[in-house]
Amino acid sequence: MSQEDKRVKKTDQVAIITGASSGFGASLTRALDTWLDKDVSFWLIARDLEKLNNFASEFSRPTRVFPADLTKHEDYTAISEALVAEKPKVVLLVNNAGEGCAGRFQALDLMRHDSLCDLNVRAQLKMTSLALPYMSNESRILFTSSVAAFLPQPGFATYAASKSFILSFGRALREELREEGISVTVTCPNPMLTAFFTEAQKQALQNSYKRLGIEDPDRSAKRTIRALKKNKALVVTGFMGKLIRFAAWLLPTGLMLRLIRFD
Repeated sequence: MSQEDKRVKKTDQVAIITGASSGFGASLTRALDTWLDKDVSFWLIARDLEKLNNFASEFSRPTRVFPADLTKHEDYTAISEALVAEKPKVVLLVNNAGEGCAGRFQALDLMRHDSLCDLNVRAQLKMTSLALPYMSNESRILFTSSVAAFLPQPGFATYAASKSFILSFGRALREELREEGISVTVTCPNPMLTAFFTEAQKQALQNSYKRLGIEDPDRSAKRTIRALKKNKALVVTGFMGKLIRFAAWLLPTGLMLRLIRFD
């Protein structure tokens, strides 16, 4: 019997978490472990199998790992087949997987933008579509968006647009699913210096106005889970993020764009 087989025990309830093994996803997963009932099984999704297995070994609850690159259509097969075969109740879907892209649009290769949109947008839609048939009253969906969702951001144009999509989609989906008793929460943290960004992107963030709002992933995760428990539609996890959201609402977009210009 493999290490994974020993760790996995079939349960009727599952929590599916994408981008689970590092950064904000790992912080969210650890926070969820202290909140969710122990008979809820974790289904953890990330690209690196070794990292996933090491991370999964932290938990005493039943845990299954799905090594998958969610930018590739074929990598959804194992997840889909497991849902079809076991028909669990998905009590929670955490759509957290994502990637960053800092720099002027034209200076970056088109493949970077393609990959970002595949992971930050299409993967969220596909995972939601796969999980929803197995969700019912009191199930929850959590989307990781960003403070970047509140206004266009030169120098982060594709990234900010992808997060605006997720914010809009999550809030609309919340209304669609209200009568079914399925809640949807969108979390909007500021940047965190995790493996989400490359070293070059981290340096770009630290050289930009965004350095003022860099957040701790564990603290942001705890605030996100508190909002999820309370069934809030939206949570902005840091003070600077709340300030940016208010400024984006109050000030003309053209003025904001000049103020946050990225060089």
